[in-house]
Amino acid sequence: MIALLLQRAPRSRHSSLNPGKAIVYGLIAGLVGTGIKTICELISPPRPAGVSSPLGRMIDAGSVLVSREPMSQSLRAVTEPIVHFGFGAASAGVYVVVSERSPLLRAGCGTLFGFLFWLGLHEAFLPLAGFSPSPFQMTSWEQGNELVSHVFFGCTVELVRRGLTRQLA
Repeated sequence: MIALLLQRAPRSRHSSLNPGKAIVYGLIAGLVGTGIKTICELISPPRPAGVSSPLGRMIDAGSVLVSREPMSQSLRAVTEPIVHFGFGAASAGVYVVVSERSPLLRAGCGTLFGFLFWLGLHEAFLPLAGFSPSPFQMTSWEQGNELVSHVFFGCTVELVRRGLTRQLA
């Protein structure tokens, strides 16, 4: 009986990543996830043609602050994807670090993260900052499209995180 009590507890299947690895895995997962989200938006655009994206509006606002003019269309065509992928990678990096401490965030294979990301960004921050219309002014198509692409993003980030953790950790 005492021998049983003194035995080491079995090691859990999930050993925690160090923060450096977690950030790197998250950055990689975020690039892949943003690629998947971009493909979703190419297949099914979340807004009518000719309507500027919230990210495009943010880039224009930044350009006006710096140069007093909106960014040219040709420069925005290069800048917007770079910023989009950079933001996706950074967000996923934060997700992987936080999910190491709070695995509940991984629920539904990352779909909870995708949902929360959409909710915080598209339903709260972007409208409050004036970069997108209020959720009440958007069509259900626009809302659903953004939600689905963010859920795909979250799920992809989690699947890549799992794959990297299994193969490299």
